[in-house]
Amino acid sequence: MANWPESQDKPRGIGRIRIPLHVKLIFPAVFVLGIVILYPLISSLVLSVFHYELTRPDQTKLSVLENYTKMIHDDVFWLSLKNTIIFTGVSVVISLIVGLIGAITIDQLPQRLAGVRGVILVPWLIPGVIVGFLFMLIFDVQVGPVNMILEHLGIIKEFLPWLMDDKLANIAVIVANIWNQIPFYILMFTAGIKAIPAEIKEAVIVEGAGRWEEFLHITLPHLRGILIITSLLMIIRNFNNFPLIYTMTGGGPVYSTTTFVIYIYRLAFEQFNIGYASAVGVVWCLVLLVLSSLYVKMLSKQDSL
Repeated sequence: MANWPESQDKPRGIGRIRIPLHVKLIFPAVFVLGIVILYPLISSLVLSVFHYELTRPDQTKLSVLENYTKMIHDDVFWLSLKNTIIFTGVSVVISLIVGLIGAITIDQLPQRLAGVRGVILVPWLIPGVIVGFLFMLIFDVQVGPVNMILEHLGIIKEFLPWLMDDKLANIAVIVANIWNQIPFYILMFTAGIKAIPAEIKEAVIVEGAGRWEEFLHITLPHLRGILIITSLLMIIRNFNNFPLIYTMTGGGPVYSTTTFVIYIYRLAFEQFNIGYASAVGVVWCLVLLVLSSLYVKMLSKQDSL
């Protein structure tokens, strides 16, 4: 070992490892996330290869791929996948269209009505559980205002059991979800419209282009990146939407409004089939991982433009 004179300091890095300050600062957060996210994920992967029921822990046995092959013949699994795709797809498409129209309309409002923007954002701030209870009352078969309005307009002759009919229940939860997430699109699109350079808009007006031409050739191309990113983000969010659906219907009637996240909950905490619930959760996690990767890829592509 080299003997360094006492009057001289040892070169930095000899005898100790220097940890950058930013690593020290983020380590507590990473440690907590590792416990909250990584441990349950690993546990789910392990449990997914076991036949494990909470009510019969003594009959736990290794099943390897049995839980995964069971999904192929599980009608409820495929129904929940179908419900998830319909719930997510319809919600995102309609919310996107209405949000874009709302953002363009708000952008045309005079300055004295700027407070309207804050009011429109209120639904986005309401928790999903509250939204679920609110729309459960709105679609109530006896006192719900939806039935009263439809009957008053002559559209229906008798009150409809919205939350007790398989098709109507799907419509009800989708309407509630759309109402809850439209403000997010309005907020994002409004910010995108405000970011369009005024010179470009003025040039289009000078050229004599109408509102429709301005929308197609100026507004829409500038909003393309925001449109893609917000849509992917909402797809991921809707895939995970548990509070609203469970509050309104509990996944019923029967399994008609059961999505992936609802099905996993019912398997684990109603049927206590932890092994199979973990396997379904792993598949659900893989789907979300693909969507998240796509989101990050799109976000990186947008930043590079």
